[in-house]
Amino acid sequence: MLPQQFNLLGHTITVKIDNSYCQENECIGQFIPWSNTIMMATKYKTEKTWRKYKPSVIEHTFHHELAHCILYYTGHADLWLNEQLVDLIGGLYHQYETTKR
Repeated sequence: MLPQQFNLLGHTITVKIDNSYCQENECIGQFIPWSNTIMMATKYKTEKTWRKYKPSVIEHTFHHELAHCILYYTGHADLWLNEQLVDLIGGLYHQYETTKR
């Protein structure tokens, strides 16, 4: 389940579901630092209809965008835009969250 918002270093980050935004921007998720927002999609548009993403795809994408957000607030511009690093950290955190007991 996705949070609606959370705080990092005194900044409130809002998580919004906006399938149309993500379709237009060709993404499943996107961290927007100037508005402290993570935009997420739960479904995508095909030629005929909207189809739902699998929950695991949504969860992994959220953790990926969360990693962008966390690295952004470290103040290192070279880190928060490093997709390979972000995907690795996000994937590891997602695995931790889904397998902890």
